[in-house]
Amino acid sequence: MSLKSELLSRHPEIFEGRSILVTGFFPDNEIISLAGTAENLLVWCTDYVQFLSFAPLFSSAASSPDASSPAPISAASSSDSSPSSAGFLSWQEGNKTVMFGAEPAVSFAPSSALIYMSKNKKENIFYLESVRRLLPEGSEVFVIGGNDEGVRGMETILKNTGPAEKYDYGRKCTLFRMLVKKSPAQTTEAAPAAAPSEVTPAPAPHTECYNAVIRDISLSVAMIPGVFSMDRMDQGTRFLLESIADLDLSHVKTVLDAGTGSGIIAVFLKKLLPDTRVTAVDVSAFALKAARETARLNNADIRVLPSDMLDETDRYDLIISNPPFHVGKKQVFGPVLKLIRDCPSHLASGGSFFMVANAFLPYENHLSQAFWKSGVKYRNSQYKILYGFTK
Repeated sequence: MSLKSELLSRHPEIFEGRSILVTGFFPDNEIISLAGTAENLLVWCTDYVQFLSFAPLFSSAASSPDASSPAPISAASSSDSSPSSAGFLSWQEGNKTVMFGAEPAVSFAPSSALIYMSKNKKENIFYLESVRRLLPEGSEVFVIGGNDEGVRGMETILKNTGPAEKYDYGRKCTLFRMLVKKSPAQTTEAAPAAAPSEVTPAPAPHTECYNAVIRDISLSVAMIPGVFSMDRMDQGTRFLLESIADLDLSHVKTVLDAGTGSGIIAVFLKKLLPDTRVTAVDVSAFALKAARETARLNNADIRVLPSDMLDETDRYDLIISNPPFHVGKKQVFGPVLKLIRDCPSHLASGGSFFMVANAFLPYENHLSQAFWKSGVKYRNSQYKILYGFTK
């Protein structure tokens, strides 16, 4: 049990008899048992790996011994090829639901909420605003965060948003309680209570975008909180796309953008190679929403799918990536090394893999072990374009 769950276990009153929406960055799966006395529970995941880790718990948590295994359902499938699809996935058993999506899809009227803080301030604010739109005036919102996750800043945000207090602290964590306070406009716009058979996505704010030009191709890129380089194109991505544009890609019919983020790589390649089938994958619901919106803004017909890198993908002529190597401020290489190892089995015969990385990152040996041929294609003072070819 995580330290956050240990602190929450002191407070069964947060859950007892309530219809509660729980969201944020989950340190474990204990919320299912912690909220066992809730009247209704919706666990809203924005990370696909976390969503998948929750799903198996629903059979064991069901009160009926012959309860069937949870099955995925969707109101708008996240595997929909339509770039404008606002898809989500969910599992449901009895009064408990776990879902994956960029906005909460509610089948009951929540009376309170609990937010697990992440280290991303903009994400935390997004979670807070999302639950505020759903809850009636005076509802309780609990927020729990590790003391190294910016809880002091969150306390200020909460007190500026509505009446708030420090509810408890311990186990290197702090638990806050805030009451929802709405302006008259927010009260008017509040979502109506959903009928039991309905699944209603919460209303979302208007999506902003920025403009980027790469090799005479002009793109509008959606700005979604929680997405890497949300409000501008990072220089590594620009270097990757300008380098790819110089290559002969006439043989490429299928492309995968692994870890798509805002979708700028996938949409650029669709514009560069309009007859190519382009697929974009990511674990982040925010990234998938951004990629869909970026595709819509640029009238680009691409597929946008949830996947932990290559876990749920096919074979492609070209796989391309600007993979993450940070979680917060910590360098994490596991996902990138897994991507390199898995790539050859997801490439067609004669397929190519290209990725951009900071110049100091030591990926060359890993590439040489995974691919028939590999190396550095281009380099500048900050970045390098690495490649791997299959026979």
